[in-house]
Amino acid sequence: MANDSNNGVLRPDAFSLSWSGGLEYGSRQFSFDGVDKVYFAKGDTINEDTQTGVGVFMLSLQNRDVEQLKVAAQTLCREDIQTGGPETYDPSATFSVACLEDGKVVNRQGSIRMIPEKFNSEIFDAPFRLSEEAWKHGAKFIKLDFSAYKIEHGKNGFTVSVRFTNSGNRWIKFKTPDQWGSTSTDGRLGTGAIAKFNNLGGREEVKQSWGFALSGKKLLNKDEFHEGVVLLQPGDSKILQFQTKPDYRAAKGEYEFSGIAFMRIEYEGDGWGLSSQVDFRGVNSRITIDRDYPSTPEEREQWEATHRKDMSWHPVKPGQTFTEDGLYRPVRTSGGYRGLLLKPFKAGDVATTDDVKMPMDTKYGDINIDGPVQWVWEATAPTPVKQWSLDMIADTVQFCEPGAECPRSGRWVRRIRPHDLYRQEPTWYDLASVVTLSRGQRMPSSRDDTDRTDWEWVGAAHG
Repeated sequence: MANDSNNGVLRPDAFSLSWSGGLEYGSRQFSFDGVDKVYFAKGDTINEDTQTGVGVFMLSLQNRDVEQLKVAAQTLCREDIQTGGPETYDPSATFSVACLEDGKVVNRQGSIRMIPEKFNSEIFDAPFRLSEEAWKHGAKFIKLDFSAYKIEHGKNGFTVSVRFTNSGNRWIKFKTPDQWGSTSTDGRLGTGAIAKFNNLGGREEVKQSWGFALSGKKLLNKDEFHEGVVLLQPGDSKILQFQTKPDYRAAKGEYEFSGIAFMRIEYEGDGWGLSSQVDFRGVNSRITIDRDYPSTPEEREQWEATHRKDMSWHPVKPGQTFTEDGLYRPVRTSGGYRGLLLKPFKAGDVATTDDVKMPMDTKYGDINIDGPVQWVWEATAPTPVKQWSLDMIADTVQFCEPGAECPRSGRWVRRIRPHDLYRQEPTWYDLASVVTLSRGQRMPSSRDDTDRTDWEWVGAAHG
């Protein structure tokens, strides 16, 4: 119960209802001081649609509200209040109540889930209603929020600035997020776009657009936080600047950003039921980003490496539909043999159920995979520089002439196209010629090269 507000004195009819959030989630507690005030502590808004941040709020009551809460307290003091159940849920939900017995105030405790259903209305209706009222209109003892502040493109990725704000009247402090473990229990912070504004000002929801993981990332202004601690005095706000990279491919434009935080905090005072482990949604903000990602060859290589790792867990099996464009590698459904060559697919294409014959990705010479395959995303498919253009973005091309500047880092194999395309003769691949090159190097050339000879990109470098 709210001991901080009543100097530890236990008054008759005072009670609290508490819901533990477990290891990952923050707690919630409603407390009545037995006289004319309630305190609502909420440390979990991660799944809320309209509420952001966490905090503790105090609400002064009208007579009718006081009467309803005294009825709830007296019901909690009944001898048969724990005859419901059984308690089969986790995490725990408990109550504590000050009961008057033989002229003495006695504190009793129990499980909310063991309360018989017939008492639900008189116990919970008023607290639930007043909890919402306290959140919306109550005095803020503690209130912590964060929001995206600015996103800028830099030499080593992006600088993402977020603002933490204390709008309560007690201090709050926490470790800087670069020290967090990037999990729900060890601390996790991220921000990302939830909608994009079109040219007419309309708002369109987006998924897997701009998104940035911030916990565990380099904090560029770490020197501003003594001993790695962010201290927010009442009414204070602090901006934290992180060096990071986007989680997804995304286009420039004006976006609405939100975010999530799982973190541990300390705050001034105690007794309200707000746990040190909290989780919450960020306050929405409007952010303009002036360039696409990836928009440079270096960024594309970084993004493809991350995306390739993620997509390795989601192969497209025979008969399934491709969910995104890209160059895909065939992998034999039995044995896991990998094909050397890559094939472009578009979202909506359906993977063949026929056997596939293709050179294996092996150092043992001319050996084919010949059977059913699943397809694994490898890289970006050849992409026009603009819509309807025949020119491709250099670092997305799949073929290159001998002696030309290498447009794409990775492995290349020499190929010779047939004399007569109408006879559908197969392309011949010189499997002994596979080389690993960096973008900007010269492609190999020889006297044997003809106008039918070129190089084909077969994926990122091994290792």
